[in-house]
Amino acid sequence: MTVMYRSHVFSGHTGKVWCFAWSHQNLLASANHDKTIRLWTADGKPIRTLVGHTKWVMCVAWSGDRLASGSYDNTIRLWTSDGDPIRTLVGHTGYVRCVAWSGDRLASGSTDCTIRLWTSDGDPIRTLVEHTGYVLCVAWSGDRLASGSTDCTIRLWTSDGEPIRTLVGHSNAVRSVAWFGDRLASGSNDQTIRLWTADGKPIRTLLGHTGRVLCVAWSTTQILASGSDDHTIRLWNTDGKSIRTLVGHAGSVTCIAWSPAQQLASGSVDSTSRLHTLGRWTPRTHHQFPPMFRNLVFQLMLVRNRQEGTAVRLPIEMWLEIIEILSDVK
Repeated sequence: MTVMYRSHVFSGHTGKVWCFAWSHQNLLASANHDKTIRLWTADGKPIRTLVGHTKWVMCVAWSGDRLASGSYDNTIRLWTSDGDPIRTLVGHTGYVRCVAWSGDRLASGSTDCTIRLWTSDGDPIRTLVEHTGYVLCVAWSGDRLASGSTDCTIRLWTSDGEPIRTLVGHSNAVRSVAWFGDRLASGSNDQTIRLWTADGKPIRTLLGHTGRVLCVAWSTTQILASGSDDHTIRLWNTDGKSIRTLVGHAGSVTCIAWSPAQQLASGSVDSTSRLHTLGRWTPRTHHQFPPMFRNLVFQLMLVRNRQEGTAVRLPIEMWLEIIEILSDVK
């Protein structure tokens, strides 16, 4: 079987798209250069625009029906799933670059080089100060927190903020971290992705991107997606093998997020957002594509077989090329 995909563009933001987050109800939140947060349906239809931040919104994260957002205005805001404001969290003295929930606990990272822990109601718990550079990413796995920084390290913490271990390996800023069970993936400005055990032991380094790796995200089916300055998204299996490259964005891919239904949302500095639907190719799945796709396949088969005078099945490589060409067909 070969991984195939379709993607379509959905629009609404008027600037660079910085972050995506899916709720368990399949609701998509996006953070943007235009200082707003937008809520979308699973098929990319706009629901509501959340206004409140006074500068770029860099990050969003769901916990049940509660949304947290972080901004260059140095604040975190809490919202209901309907988009109503709950509270503004003040404490960071630099840009808030990342937020992540674990149950009723929120972690935030900032260019003030600190991580802050908060209750679900927004009360401060503790400030973690061990990083020596900007904190660009945080991610929970149960009661364990991982953070990445411009100091080129990843740090592991307990849920109470006690340091566990420092992971060294990247040669430039760590832009993104993501857990899948007891496995951690990290993306870096050094153009690599690294896989680690839950204890911080290196597993392998993934090579393929030709630009900074800005974002990584695991699907529930153990596919790792990564987005890069090279304008592409790559899909990897758990062994670190590249299984697909998704194209379409005309600028750096700044954010990716898997939905509960295994759709992949991606955002870019080209001011567009895309929804990618992945699947498995078999000779029986071609009918799922739109008429324009099927007509092109038929015409290509005629051209290919005109001289031979016999019906020859298209090779899988040609199917994939057609899918690439028509990835925006709805």
